[in-house]
Amino acid sequence: MTSSSERAPDPRPARTRAAIFTAARELSADDGEVTVNALAKRAGVSRAAFYSHFTGLDDLMGAMLQEMFDAAWERGRANGAAGYTIHHHVRHGFAMMVAYIERHHAFLRGALDWKSSHRTYMILTETLTALHVEALKRMPDALPPRPDRESVARAISGAELVHAEQWLVRTEEAARVGGQPDATELLELILASAPSWYTGIGPEDPIPAAELLADARTYGEDAPAAG
Repeated sequence: MTSSSERAPDPRPARTRAAIFTAARELSADDGEVTVNALAKRAGVSRAAFYSHFTGLDDLMGAMLQEMFDAAWERGRANGAAGYTIHHHVRHGFAMMVAYIERHHAFLRGALDWKSSHRTYMILTETLTALHVEALKRMPDALPPRPDRESVARAISGAELVHAEQWLVRTEEAARVGGQPDATELLELILASAPSWYTGIGPEDPIPAAELLADARTYGEDAPAAG
């Protein structure tokens, strides 16, 4: 007979959390304003169940970004084992961020209108900066003499987010009438704007945005909603 201490953990909290993550991914422009009520309804859970996992939409955003962060690290380990260069790592990192933005278009577009959107923006900035700092640590000889590594990472992250924000706004109507937008153009712009010493893509080199994004889309789609 199984004792109480040996019972399997209750799967219901994990299912609820996974349903909320799925609801955020599957939001569309037709869902209207992004709210806790809208997400809970789509997820098939109560407001109380939502708040048992997240303090609010910003907290959900943080958890979703952690999911992306974990997928990026997993991809980095796989690339490292395959002998990829640091420039390959960087390009794939940008592609994974763009794939994340594309996949969560409606949720992120709605986040731009949140009253607490500044905190959301800071969460995005800190997450991206941490990823870029790790990449920059692996290319010390390529870094400019100033500013410091973290400042360079923040500058790269800031440019990345400005392009992403503009793309979300520009494609909102297209998403409303035509479904999921294609973010290939966004990735191409981000790669073209980033320092060539960082991406390894010279001014005259072709930018393999479509190939990189197609590959990145296969990561994170079925990631567990843990964190």
